[in-house]
Order: sequence, then C-alpha cells, then structure tokens
Amino acid sequence: IRTTLEQKRQTILFLNRRGFTHFFRCNSCGFEMKCKNCSVPLTYHKTENRLRCHYCGYSVQPPAQCPECGSLDVGYSGFGTEFIEAEVKAKFPAARVMRIDTDSLSKKGELQEKLNLFKSGEYDILLGTQMIAKGLNFPRLKLAGVVLADTGLHMPDFRASERTFALITQVAGRAGRFFPDGRVIVQSYSPDREPIALAVTAQTDEFYRRELENRQILFFPPYSRLLRFVFRSSVPEAAKAAASGAWQILKSNMQESVDILGPAECPLSMISLNYRHQIILRAKNIFPLQKMAKVLLFGYSAPKNVYIEVDVDPVNLM
Repeated sequence: IRTTLEQKRQTILFLNRRGFTHFFRCNSCGFEMKCKNCSVPLTYHKTENRLRCHYCGYSVQPPAQCPECGSLDVGYSGFGTEFIEAEVKAKFPAARVMRIDTDSLSKKGELQEKLNLFKSGEYDILLGTQMIAKGLNFPRLKLAGVVLADTGLHMPDFRASERTFALITQVAGRAGRFFPDGRVIVQSYSPDREPIALAVTAQTDEFYRRELENRQILFFPPYSRLLRFVFRSSVPEAAKAAASGAWQILKSNMQESVDILGPAECPLSMISLNYRHQIILRAKNIFPLQKMAKVLLFGYSAPKNVYIEVDVDPVNLM
C-alpha cells in the first residue's frame, strides 16, 4: 500500500464482513453475545458504539462485564470493515480512505457517487464488502487486497468453495485492467485450501474440474436437483413438529431415486424470532421432487403458527 501511494496509484481492500469486530466474547467463561431474535453473534459497530444483528437489525449497548459470569475480562474477536478502516487510517494518515458497505450508505444513489469519486481519483484507498468486488473498472488502481479470504469457506453449504473462489477472482479482476503492473494480495489462514490456492494462481479450469468431481461424489448440483422446505414458527416446538409431520408424509409418498435429507435445524436456526427447521429432497431430475412436493403442499395442513417456504434449486442452504 505504501509503495502504491508513493506512485500516486490506488488500492482496494476487500473484506466480506461489516462492523468493527465480529463478536463480543468473555475470556473467563467463553460466553458470546448473540442476538435475542436470531441464532447469530452480534457484531460490534464502533462509530455508534452498539452491538448489532445483521439479520433483523436488533441492537444493544455493549456490556462492561460478562452478562453470564460477571467477569471484567471481556473483549472482541474477529474484525470487520470498520476495524480495517481504523487500521488503515492509523498506518497511512496522509491517505484519503473511503469505506463502502451497507452501514456507510444512507441514501439512494450514494453508492454510485462514492464509486465515481474513487474513479476520479478523489480517494487513494477504497475498502468494503462484496459490493466493491464485481464489475468495476478503476484506471488508477494498482493494488487489490483480499483480507481474510477464507471467511466464507467455513459456511455449512456445498457452494462455499465456489463462492470463495468466485469472490477472490472478482476482486483480482479489479487490478491490472488498465496497467500490466496490477497486483493482487490474498491473506488467508488456509492458503493451501483448493479454492484459495487455485484462485490466486488463476487455475479456473482446474478448480472447475475438481469441484465437479467433489459434487459428483457427494451427489450435489449439477449432478442432482434439490427442493428445500423450511418450516418456520415463533414457537420452537411447532416448527420442529411440523417438519417431523411433513417428513412422515414425504416418506410414505416416496418416489423412486429420491433422497430425503432431514428433518434438521437450519444452520441459522432462528431469524427474527422465527425458529427454522428444514427438509431437503434430492434426485437426478426435478419431476419426482415436484410430485412429492405436490402431495405435501396439498395433503398436509401445517399448524396456523407455522409457515412453510418451498425453494426449488436453492442458492442458499443457510
């Protein structure tokens, strides 16, 4: 970054995580502050001094001591775009730094305004989340940095590797579009993992080949079709019972060559005070899945306090 600034060129830093730090943690008992409405840790935002949920918007004042054991030995783990912004400004005080994420944008058209300012050379360093990764061309850009590139690798979703590879490739595409000396630096705790190692060496065909091999072994798309039912309710036992009842119907109307995965809690087991359970149907083609879905949707009356979502070929399994 220092060398890039000396050459009067620009830098982009990408981190797919908002906020100042990732979550509040007690070092004595291990307690983590989670959202009261969702099963996710709260993220600390320094500018407003609040712990905030990125799913439902719930926020709370950071506690001075652990709510669980009363210990004063508390702190924050992980880091987000706000933290990176503070670090960059401290290390390069003369640089003009701009952050772009959903927390820093407040009005319509502001994203394009900020991108135009960076493109015209009003800022030296642009940092932000996924919204700065795709399809943008900046003539003065020399350096693109990906911070903590393996963040998405640990998601319980079969597309995690594909998304990680795509993001690194997209960020890398920002540098060197106008000059041959563009440089990309990827920081990772797992540099040998396939999506990262193959992305930084631009081995797209090899990643594609290996990922297809894995998908074929595991019988996931594109070698199968998926149909996902999510049962959500403000009553935890109602969501669980509805998923179990639906499973009984699906099992008794089983079509040939269909796998039933579940019922199980969703990886994000609660969002906005709704408890969530899921069932995933998997088959070579969509027709037997549609037949089973039709039987369930027309032959099963879910309790009034349970809502059923149906997603064909879901993009997200969280």
